[in-house]
Amino acid sequence: FSRQRYWGEPFPIKYDAEGVSHPLTADQLPLELPMVSDFKPTTNGNSPLSKATEWVNRDGYKMETNTMPGYAGSSWYFLRYMDPNNPGQFASPEALDYWQDVDLYIGGTEHAVGHLLYSRFVHKFLFDKGLVPTKEPFKKLVNQGMIQGVIESLYLHKDSGEFCSEEQVKDDNDYAKINTHVDFVSDYSTSDSHLSAEGIRQFIAFRPDYKGAIFNGVNGVMKDGVVAGCAEEDFKFVTISEVGKMSKRYHNVVNPDDVVAKYGADCFRMYEMFLGPIEQSKPWDTNGIDGVFKFLRKFWGLFDEEQNGWLVTDTDATPQQMKVVHTCIKKLNDDIARFSFNTGVSAFMICVNELRKLKTTSKAALEPLVRLIAPFAPFVAEELWHKLGNASSVHHADYPIHEDKYLVEASKEYPICFNGKKKILLSIASGLSKDEVIEFVTSNPDVIALLDGTEPKKVIVVPGRMVNLVV
Repeated sequence: FSRQRYWGEPFPIKYDAEGVSHPLTADQLPLELPMVSDFKPTTNGNSPLSKATEWVNRDGYKMETNTMPGYAGSSWYFLRYMDPNNPGQFASPEALDYWQDVDLYIGGTEHAVGHLLYSRFVHKFLFDKGLVPTKEPFKKLVNQGMIQGVIESLYLHKDSGEFCSEEQVKDDNDYAKINTHVDFVSDYSTSDSHLSAEGIRQFIAFRPDYKGAIFNGVNGVMKDGVVAGCAEEDFKFVTISEVGKMSKRYHNVVNPDDVVAKYGADCFRMYEMFLGPIEQSKPWDTNGIDGVFKFLRKFWGLFDEEQNGWLVTDTDATPQQMKVVHTCIKKLNDDIARFSFNTGVSAFMICVNELRKLKTTSKAALEPLVRLIAPFAPFVAEELWHKLGNASSVHHADYPIHEDKYLVEASKEYPICFNGKKKILLSIASGLSKDEVIEFVTSNPDVIALLDGTEPKKVIVVPGRMVNLVV
């Protein structure tokens, strides 16, 4: 539990001349680290704190100079948030009774063995001592998956020392995999990923120990920077593409700054959500980010177009438009509650496409969408919010809640069948009873003409789906 380093909670323990340990009294707490200018370890293996002699030697005792590990503080810090300014307790009983525990814990699976284990241990100890009101520290746990990368490698024959394009390898036990930086790879993260002649030169500059190696490509051979057997522009060396951890070790780290510079922060943010369920590990693939980028342009285009300018009007929205908007609001609230952000982004895309088909310009329909998309695309939402005439931030506005009245259809298209065969379609008001539907259908002029004086033996109504007349 102890560490030989400066940073960490100091142990409230002191030693007498015989080396017997004694705890500090309550009035001597909290024990704080001394201010030091040298954090380096000592040559004799003692902690850096041992060099702070005035702090170590006090009243004939020597202080413990090791410090606690990181999880000593992280195992209970969430309790301190409940009462952060209390000088005498980690949290008062009143604050603990009010806040109780942590509603939601989001962390990677690697925390299950580390932080979760220690924090639950500490919390249960505090509960047994009657210092916290709950047995468990966290109500709900969500383990987010990692964003994975594609690892690109070259096959190197163990005996000959020659590199071979992937399609030439029959038994990979005879080969070693040598990682290459993904920036050198053409058509990276596709089924056609490969090194061109220029890519080989970049690889050699990156790994100069292979400067004199032979690279057997698909249609030619390259050595010492010279291609033989084909034109240099036609040279192709197929790499091995494997999905794995995104790491500096594998030279496949994607710099978010580069993605943001090209597509914008909102697009990057939404694409991360769109990759898949939050719990699953997902390979990063920039080939799909264009779809999210186009969606954001379509979303902006509902409000403002380069050619036609500002489109939003104060006209009333049609019932169909309001149904589309409130269907999206309901779906988004459900998805957010389930942490299903990828399906939430899909719902946005469907909504925008439908509103474009309906030629929607009404502020009543479009304004709620700005508030709805704010957590997903905060910068786009903020810009549109101010263009709509609002002075405050969209992130201070109420989040939309759907209204059921907009989700109820005023009428429903029913196929009218005769002996099971569809003849016509009738629009029938929603909410009618079966008897009212039968009366409406049988009194319709088109149905009467089709009956041609014949009285139906039976009328079968399947609510919301069809009406069948047995004749």
